Amino acid sequence: MAWQVDKAHTQVAFSIRHLGVSFIKGTVSVADAELNLDEADPGGSSLRGRMDMSTFTTHDPNRDGHLKSADFFDVENHPYMEFATKKVTAKGGGKFDVTGELTIKGNAGEVMLEGEYAGPVNDPVSGKRKVGFTMRGEIDKNTFGVTWNVPMEGGFMLADKVTLDINAQAIEA
Repeated sequence: MAWQVDKAHTQVAFSIRHLGVSFIKGTVSVADAELNLDEADPGGSSLRGRMDMSTFTTHDPNRDGHLKSADFFDVENHPYMEFATKKVTAKGGGKFDVTGELTIKGNAGEVMLEGEYAGPVNDPVSGKRKVGFTMRGEIDKNTFGVTWNVPMEGGFMLADKVTLDINAQAIEA
């Protein structure tokens, strides 16, 4: 069954270790998404989404400008980051694993996300059924052509691993 992803209640976030001592965190907005949810058989569910890379923010305008440049995401030539599920595996208790294809800068790679599903519930304001889910996983930025870095004593300025966090809500269509 088709559900509408509620962009106002959905966040896509990332974090990456910086200088080996702290984390830089940021978000990107969902441009559009399609969720087909099979409540009886979660394995039959699927999700496709596009994130608008022009909205990518770490809340630092100088850093954000650099991240949108060709050094990182090349937003002018690659305005969207895309994700599509390949497989959903229910683990019981509302937990699931998602194998999907992530595309950044035209580079596609397989990712594994661990998730948790909640709902459905009846929204007392809208009267519509809603569900929520979270997904989290780690990717290697180099797989997606995001290779800019600065050498420093003991390693590099930026870690190779990036944590993705998706917190989403959807409305029954």
